[in-house]
Amino acid sequence: MTPKLSTLLQSEDIQAVQNCIQHTFASNLSFFSALNDRLYKTLVLPPQHYNLFIDEHGLNLINLESQTLIYPQDPQSKKHLMVQSHLELAHSPLQNPKYKITHNNLYLQKIDEEAFPITGGACNAMFDILDSLGGVREFHLPQHFLPCTTIFGTLGGLFLEFLREEGNFFHSLLIFEEEIDFFRISCYFVNYEKLFEQCSPHSCYLFIQDLLSKDIIRHYFETHKVTNNFLRLEIVLYHSPKIESARSIIQEAQAQNSRGWGSFEDEMVGFRNTLHNLSCSYPILNHPKRVDVPICVVGNGASLDNLIPFIKTNQDKMMILSCGTALKVLKHHGINPDFQIEIERISYLVDVLKEAPLEDTPLICGNMINPSAIALAKEAYIFMRGGCASSYLHSPNFVLELSSPFVGNAGVALASMLGSDVILCGMDCGYIDGKSKHAKGSYYGEEGIEIPKDAFEVRGNKEEKVFSTSIYALSSKMMGLAISYYQPNTAINLGSGAYIEHTISASPKDFDLQQKNKQQAIAQIKACFTYPQDAFTPYHDIQEIFNFLSILKSLFSTQVSSKQELFKLIDEINLQCFQKSAKHPFVGVLLEGSIYHLLQTLMMCALHYPNNEISRLYAQCLNQIESALDKMAMRIRILQSSS
Repeated sequence: MTPKLSTLLQSEDIQAVQNCIQHTFASNLSFFSALNDRLYKTLVLPPQHYNLFIDEHGLNLINLESQTLIYPQDPQSKKHLMVQSHLELAHSPLQNPKYKITHNNLYLQKIDEEAFPITGGACNAMFDILDSLGGVREFHLPQHFLPCTTIFGTLGGLFLEFLREEGNFFHSLLIFEEEIDFFRISCYFVNYEKLFEQCSPHSCYLFIQDLLSKDIIRHYFETHKVTNNFLRLEIVLYHSPKIESARSIIQEAQAQNSRGWGSFEDEMVGFRNTLHNLSCSYPILNHPKRVDVPICVVGNGASLDNLIPFIKTNQDKMMILSCGTALKVLKHHGINPDFQIEIERISYLVDVLKEAPLEDTPLICGNMINPSAIALAKEAYIFMRGGCASSYLHSPNFVLELSSPFVGNAGVALASMLGSDVILCGMDCGYIDGKSKHAKGSYYGEEGIEIPKDAFEVRGNKEEKVFSTSIYALSSKMMGLAISYYQPNTAINLGSGAYIEHTISASPKDFDLQQKNKQQAIAQIKACFTYPQDAFTPYHDIQEIFNFLSILKSLFSTQVSSKQELFKLIDEINLQCFQKSAKHPFVGVLLEGSIYHLLQTLMMCALHYPNNEISRLYAQCLNQIESALDKMAMRIRILQSSS
């Protein structure tokens, strides 16, 4: 029987250690040659900065340039402390102070059942079940089962092999090592092929040398939307600008992942509103064409205060899209936007538009907008807003993707698609240190300057310190994606809030706008909206909803007796929802938000149950979930029969 690496290293049999690690290195080269040829070719190169050091006192790492050792030596025995350091790192990670545990500020909090009767009712009932079965406030995971784990720097990687040898299973694992020599050294110790086997399928990510790919990190969280959302175990073995940047990317991606799920109840409100609005025969965006005029998208962020002079001076040279509550601020300063953008389902939107006031300003709104609000407009146009289930009903209409979660996102998507260039004003996507959340004189009145406790610092567009939250981070990400997708000539961000990808940070003095035929451009944009030619068939795909609910009920009926099995099932249901939303977004988006909330509550209850045997807990929670799915089906049938 081959001895464990930890046992062998402590035996002080240097020759046996060398034979073992040479064999491991050769195995890893073979593994990576088949997995990633580019990485393999890099690993076979000679080290440049660091190498493994072995002498009669044990193992260490050496800086080849300075010829200094990385790990200290015991002052009396002269024994290198590298092995001892890694043994300590491998000891009880969930209770080890060298690790950090993030939990995305999620707690066992009840949901408002008045607003979310189906989702909230089921989630709250599961919390009550946990209490009746002896739930605890601290989380509990079974021995040798680690949640989402992120490792920044390996410094030899021995601790990772020690963890693997002890039988630890990583639900998901992400390793970032900027120094190729450190990763090469880890290949002497870590059996990477077996490490991959001790992670959930397709859940072990390695990033070597280069900065993390945001797209891949987004995929890392989206494919584990629920299980990677609550607990994340993190360890940082050394600090550098690249590592801090990588940590920031991970933190922001996890925060973005936690928001924008939606709910069945909200989607049903949007569904009903869409049915009403489309029956009124408003012109709908169907033939988008770019105009030769820059479009200024105005949000209600605090930085708008300093940009009012720019907007006033250039209002005849650019089209102005006012987003949400920015309307009152603009009109207070005598600026009449060319279009007002709205997407809210909420009833108090009527009061917001009356107070601004909307008056003769043409309204461009999402299909799910409150019907009473659109009725206020003397001139109204509808676009099918991406990310909303009812936008994907069986119809020939164009869907404006990347237009959520906020009204500002819809404005940026519209401007990026229709304008020659985009200018962002007051699109702060966060909190500017020392300033209020919104511009002065807005619908929200006087506000303080406090930064929310769950906010985290992000890159600012200017020199100010800027903080974001999960929902603002999601909004910023979607704006960058919209600009990249629709590709205007340029996108300029004049605000001093968060930096938005694919934009140029600028000040009004940096450029001049040319005179354009603005009225012609406005007419051209209005012409992009046409009256529906075909009959609207809202219930064409209703049977697909019932079919998918049946699939979900079948999946939930899987026998679950341990937390490991629960995590696996949650990821499987997550994947089903992800695929359904991609292939049939009307069904997927309608249901997925509440499904994710139910899964998250189920997972949180399990994590706060002080035993790995969860059969009883799962069985009782399953009754609540199945009841919620039945209520969703009944709600659809009632709406169908009443129309």
